[in-house]
Amino acid sequence: MNIEQLTVLTNLAEGELSVNELTEYTGLAKRKLIKIVKYLEMRGYIEKRAFIGKDVIFSITDLGFSELYKHYIYMRKLIDDMEFTVCSKFDC
Repeated sequence: MNIEQLTVLTNLAEGELSVNELTEYTGLAKRKLIKIVKYLEMRGYIEKRAFIGKDVIFSITDLGFSELYKHYIYMRKLIDDMEFTVCSKFDC
C-alpha cells in the first residue's frame, strides 16, 4: 500500500467523505483519487455508502481499519528510527 492510499484511508477513518471532499483534503488530482478509490474498494478496504448527485460517499470498512492499523505500526517505528538517525546528525 502506498502513501496516497494510506492518506485516503486515514481521511475516511475520520468519517464518511465524498470523492470531492477526498480530493480537497488529500490534494490529489481527481483522476488519480478515483483510481485509488477503485483500488481500495476492490480490496474491500472502503465501500460506497451513498450517492449525492454525481458524487459518491465512501466509508472505511473494518478490513480497511485493520490495514490502516497494520501500516500505522510500521510507520510509527519508521518515524522513530528516522528521528534517531536525523537528530543524531543534525542535533535536534
